Amino acid sequence: MRSFLKLLLILGSAVSPVAAQSAVFAAPGLRDYVSEVIEQNAGLRAAGVRVAAARARIAPAGALPDPTFTLGAMAVPVTSFDIDREPMTQFPIMVQQRFPFPGKQRAATAVARADSLVAAAQRRGVEADVAARAVSAYFDLADARTALAVWEGRVALAAQAITVARTRYETGTAPQTDLLRAQLRRAQLEEERRRLDAGVHAASARLNALRAGNGDSVFTPQLGSTTAIPGLRGDVIPSDTVLHRQALAQNPQLRSAAGAVVRADRAASTFAIAGRPDFTIGVQAGARLGGRETFLTALVGMSVPLYAGRKQTPAAQAARLERAATEQIYDDLTTQLIAEIAAAAAHVRALRDRILQTADQILPLAEAASASALQRYRVGALEFSAVLDAQDDLFESQLRLADLIAEYGAAWGELTALLGEEWYQ
Repeated sequence: MRSFLKLLLILGSAVSPVAAQSAVFAAPGLRDYVSEVIEQNAGLRAAGVRVAAARARIAPAGALPDPTFTLGAMAVPVTSFDIDREPMTQFPIMVQQRFPFPGKQRAATAVARADSLVAAAQRRGVEADVAARAVSAYFDLADARTALAVWEGRVALAAQAITVARTRYETGTAPQTDLLRAQLRRAQLEEERRRLDAGVHAASARLNALRAGNGDSVFTPQLGSTTAIPGLRGDVIPSDTVLHRQALAQNPQLRSAAGAVVRADRAASTFAIAGRPDFTIGVQAGARLGGRETFLTALVGMSVPLYAGRKQTPAAQAARLERAATEQIYDDLTTQLIAEIAAAAAHVRALRDRILQTADQILPLAEAASASALQRYRVGALEFSAVLDAQDDLFESQLRLADLIAEYGAAWGELTALLGEEWYQ
């Protein structure tokens, strides 16, 4: 077990941060917002309180049992209740202390310490999940705001199309249908604005909920801007081998499972010695009245594990089985984690390639097609429906680029959560 934990520490110290290799985490305002969430999130604070509670249980776990203080009356005549008549009448005062078999207190303390380590690992898991959700909420808001900015550009294109259609209609070179269709498209865009506004408000609400209510406005960049692309071009996504190594060393769920193995091992040790006898030491003073001498009695007792076959032995066997189960759970989580890391890394790589293809090929082609369509319609060389289609294609391409960048940021947040990386510290 010690070699197992030592291996985890070695692996944890041998890997380099992965988040530092992505421009996603350099987004303006992101680090400050995530730090604010980590500080204020109620669920994370509750997990921290549980850690404090687990640590507070360490000292009591290994403490001695409370001593017993006994007062009584002995050999009192029941007819006269004359306490001076009988020489044996006395009033005993007894103090007893039970001492567990050597090693039991140390074993109980070890179990409590393991519980505190598991609680700390679980809190770290909650923190990693909250941080990933905060990154996703940040990019959701950025995506919603970017959609509004893109909408404004689309409205400007619609206004240009109306101007050209009106000019051609007034000169008799185009039917009124073209003008009406241009005006219809602008009206449809106005209706779309309501949905986009609602999206911004919803994203803001989710962002604020993670930090326990309203806070200062969080700055988010325009995801489709040209300044966002060069940073992503330099992103380095390590190999699966490197990612697996870091995850095995730092993943919070895996560390929690490892802590559960340690806890089960220590619990098994506790049950293994549970049948060993405990000792009781007592001192009794029997006070007598009438000037009679006080009696002093010393007692030493020992518990006898008479029912060990029905109590301690089955309990020790159950503890060993529980330890085997936690080891299998750890192995299963390891296998699942490796698969999740591979899937998450593949998703991040694919998103990066899709972003660059959209920025380098799809969007420039859509911009060129939109400009060309309007110019050709201006001289009567193209149907107006082609102009609207080209402008819609440009609009969709711009939105798609923003969506991809937002998804890319959220995917990086999920990947670092799986890796157990505290990039926001």
